[in-house]
Amino acid sequence: MKNVTEQLESLINQFSDEDTHLCLENRFPYLYTKAYYFLRDGAENYASSDAFNLPDSSFSSEDIELLKLGCMQILNGIGFSPKKPFKKLGIKGCHNLFKLFHFEFVNQTIEKVQ
Repeated sequence: MKNVTEQLESLINQFSDEDTHLCLENRFPYLYTKAYYFLRDGAENYASSDAFNLPDSSFSSEDIELLKLGCMQILNGIGFSPKKPFKKLGIKGCHNLFKLFHFEFVNQTIEKVQ
C-alpha cells in the first residue's frame, strides 16, 4: 500500500506540465496531505490535532459530509484548476473546505460547467 507521499507523486505524474505547475503554485500538495489525513482520521480525530481544532462544533453533520466529498475530490486531483472544478459542494461547502485547511477566500468566481 502506498503512503500519502507516493500517492501524491503518482497523481501529479499524471498531470500535464501546465497542470503540474498550476497545482504546485496553488499549494496542492499541502491540500492533498490535509485531505488525506482528514479522511483517514475522521473529523473528530483530525480536529484534535488541528492547530485551530477544525472542524469544530460550528460544522453540522451535513457540513462534515461535504468536507469528506471535497477531500475525496482533492485526492482525485480535482479542485485546483478551472478545468477540474469541485462538484456538488455548493458555496458553503467550498468555503468550509478551505476553512478546514486554514485558507480564506479573497475573491471568487462562479462558472457554469457543462
